[in-house]
Amino acid sequence: MCDAGIVPIMLIHDGILFEETDSEKIAQAKEIMIAAGRDCCDGLEIGADTDQLLKGGARYRDKRPVARDMWDAIMDVLRAIGALPERIVA
Repeated sequence: MCDAGIVPIMLIHDGILFEETDSEKIAQAKEIMIAAGRDCCDGLEIGADTDQLLKGGARYRDKRPVARDMWDAIMDVLRAIGALPERIVA
C-alpha cells in the first residue's frame, strides 16, 4: 500500500486503518489487499470489505460491547492517573 502512496495508520484486528479522501485510492487499497491475500493464501480468494468509511473528523469505534467496555476502562484509568480531565456530569 505504501508503494501506491496509501499510508496505513494502524492495524485493527484483521483490518488496516488508513486515511484517504480519494475514492480511487480506496478502491486501489481494496485490490492491493485482495492480491496480498491471494499471495499469502496460495491463490485462495479472500474478501476485502470496507467496514467503516469515516468522514468529517469522525473516528473509528469498534461496535462490539466488549470493545466499548474496554475503551471505557482505558479512559477511566487515564482519568485516574491524571492524563485526562475528570468527566463532567450535568
